[in-house]
Amino acid sequence: MIGDRDCGLAWPYLLRRVAEVEGLEGCDAADVTSVYGYSGPLAWGCEPGAEFLEAAWRELVGMWRSQGVVAAFTRFHPLLGNAAWIEPITWRPADDDATGEPDASPVAALGRTVSIDLTLSEEAIVAGYSESVRRQIRHYRAAGQTTTHDEDWADLPEFTRLYHHTMSRNGADEYYFWDLENFRRLRAALGDHAHLIVTRVGDVVGAAGIFTEYEGIVQEHLLAADQALSHISPYKVLLDDTAKWAKRRGNRVLHLGGGRGAREDSLFEFKSRFSPRRHPFSTGRWVLDRGTYEELVRARHARVAGRGTLSAAYFPAYRAPVVEPDPER
Repeated sequence: MIGDRDCGLAWPYLLRRVAEVEGLEGCDAADVTSVYGYSGPLAWGCEPGAEFLEAAWRELVGMWRSQGVVAAFTRFHPLLGNAAWIEPITWRPADDDATGEPDASPVAALGRTVSIDLTLSEEAIVAGYSESVRRQIRHYRAAGQTTTHDEDWADLPEFTRLYHHTMSRNGADEYYFWDLENFRRLRAALGDHAHLIVTRVGDVVGAAGIFTEYEGIVQEHLLAADQALSHISPYKVLLDDTAKWAKRRGNRVLHLGGGRGAREDSLFEFKSRFSPRRHPFSTGRWVLDRGTYEELVRARHARVAGRGTLSAAYFPAYRAPVVEPDPER
């Protein structure tokens, strides 16, 4: 945190060693990233564009440089709109480059997310669903789908199993295959701010989700569904019941998030059928040491040569996953 109770900036981040990357084992540099989900800074007692934020940003970057940081990345929070605190700040990659031309803005909008307004009545919330979703939910409830707030997390092992199957179907990176112990630690760390909500089809868990709850915001964190039951989509009943559960607890909004990789894909389209509300999702990308950064990118390219190429859209580029060549081309 920089500042005081009256005016300040807080920026949660993860510091990672570059040496953990294949081919860069001898490097003593580091980089910064944000936690999984929506993060970014919090600011209080000032407005976007304030001189304090410029000074706080310089202090933060100086701290990162003292930690050997080559590059920094963050996801901003669509509901908090916290990209506005950083976007007006002119960015130059080096402290001694004050007379040079600034880089293009490192803050960029990548896509949109979806949320449900819980300040509406339950009837108005449901009226915001597409007509087909409303009809299907009525039909699935009549067929016996029910939802419970699993306060003891007794269904966590089954959620974990379904979650792994869901990640496999989506071709997710190995990073996303968190195990049962990871989820237990998440629950312990978040306490009453994390909830497991489960929808059953008869006696079978059809869909389940871990949701976070804080200061009126309920956030869809991780979801899993049984592919064998996709034809009766228990996911729809889960979201409907979660919205009503969250409203009854006095929350203001249920944030469903966006599509895969911020794309407006089939997942985004599915979520869009639950609400007309949209929010811009932005990320920030900063290269603090361009010379070292480019050396690391060249070293990683050399290491994967012959096996494939590095994913072009990834940041930092030296951490990009390897895209193997298509044998049919």
